[in-house]
Amino acid sequence: MDLGGYATKKNVSDCLLKHGKIRRNVPETRFYRKSTLKAMLSTYKMVYVKPNSGTGGNGVIRVERRKEGYNFQLHTAVRRFRDFESMEKALRARTKKIPYVIQQGIHLLRHNGRLFDLRIMIQKNPGGTWETTGMIGRTGHPRKIVTNLCRGGSSKPVEVLLKGHVADRNRYKASLLKLGLGAARHLNKTFPRIKEVGLDVGLDPNLHPWILEANPRPKISGFKTLKNKNIYRKMLRYQKYYGHA
Repeated sequence: MDLGGYATKKNVSDCLLKHGKIRRNVPETRFYRKSTLKAMLSTYKMVYVKPNSGTGGNGVIRVERRKEGYNFQLHTAVRRFRDFESMEKALRARTKKIPYVIQQGIHLLRHNGRLFDLRIMIQKNPGGTWETTGMIGRTGHPRKIVTNLCRGGSSKPVEVLLKGHVADRNRYKASLLKLGLGAARHLNKTFPRIKEVGLDVGLDPNLHPWILEANPRPKISGFKTLKNKNIYRKMLRYQKYYGHA
């Protein structure tokens, strides 16, 4: 990920952790080291190992500590190991070429058996003011660990995904939009060149929202599926204004 040309997943995480209210919504994220991996697996039992720079869910690996040993999953392939040393050796072979980070694993809510998260779009309008322009849900491919549309995910209205999980959906959605706006404004202080942020937010079984990613040049094609076409048109108009379309 590249926010304004000079930020990474780790830098973005560090930035958001400095916000007094938002820090509770930021998963622990550390540079990949063998000792760090072991410690975080001991704490969380499940983590995501991600390229420090990158988009589209490319190269994301889920690593788990289980009673019978360890496993990790990349795309649809799952590899199982009896001990940490053999697992870490195989994992390091896949991650040694570029910098990786380890992110606290969040057990996401599911819709019809598929993991889902939410994409919140926050953009600067032509007047230079940050504005939340839309929110959409994304369900993952049934055999994959990421929800990205380019990795087999599907767009869904947020209301559909929250039904059955949240009683007062309007109030809950408003709190998510407020979270997105606060995050974008805070990131802009550290990364002044950004004009828009696509915030990927995951919900855990307690309905606590976690900021999984912050994308500075987000694709908006998924918003075309919403009934209200004005949402997509507005996003596109803003993107054209500052040359991202």
